[in-house]
Amino acid sequence: SRGDWFYEYVAYVYENGLMDGVSDTLFDPNGEVTRAQLVTILWRLDGEPVVNYALPFDDVSGGEWYTEAVRWAASEGIVNGVSETSFAPGTAVTREQFASILYRYAQYKGYDVSAGEDTNILSYTDFASISEYAIEALQWACGDGIITGVSDSTLAPQGTATRAQAAAMLMRFVEGE
Repeated sequence: SRGDWFYEYVAYVYENGLMDGVSDTLFDPNGEVTRAQLVTILWRLDGEPVVNYALPFDDVSGGEWYTEAVRWAASEGIVNGVSETSFAPGTAVTREQFASILYRYAQYKGYDVSAGEDTNILSYTDFASISEYAIEALQWACGDGIITGVSDSTLAPQGTATRAQAAAMLMRFVEGE
């Protein structure tokens, strides 16, 4: 409803064709964002480019709704697999994974990702739970205001990114370009 903190963000991603509802009448703001969904969102944002790239992932079949998005994102170095042969399309994305994938997408687009290098993510009480690979991405995302804490003192980097959080992060990213 209009009073929800995420209303503006959900309306934005829906109206701009970045995210759909889980049905014709439901968005499911507290639902999870999967790796396949996030890659598809960024693929849509980039205009659904077609690439010729042999997918190394055994768990991404041809003809799935996300196949071409994964093909594009893997070919451009935006995503990696969870192993050399597995992408795990249905696995929920953590907040730090979301930041890392968005960070690599920003690099791919040639955006300035130096913003936030001086951001002190150490001020969050759960900073020690940030995976080493995600530190730079979270510094950038927090510094640019794309990702905010789930509270004033916690970032929840290992927490699952909800659909509402994803909508907010995407709108902040796109509008802040």
